[in-house]
Amino acid sequence: MGLAALEYKARFALHLRCDNCMRESILPLDIPQVDFAPSDIEELTEDAALNGLRYHCRHCSCTVGRIFQITDGVNHARF
Repeated sequence: MGLAALEYKARFALHLRCDNCMRESILPLDIPQVDFAPSDIEELTEDAALNGLRYHCRHCSCTVGRIFQITDGVNHARF
């Protein structure tokens, strides 16, 4: 039963740019294995899962960042 909680339906990499210092960062986003969860980038952009994310720039502490790209996180080496 504990293994089921560790399985993910999809993994994405959110590429963010700070509105203050303009530095870029990558935030991994794991989507749990639940009904109606997004499984690809198109479904993720239409889903409300992005609304609850919090951003905090590690360089300048700004809390406003913008997503400029979403990639498949499974093969992303910069996590």
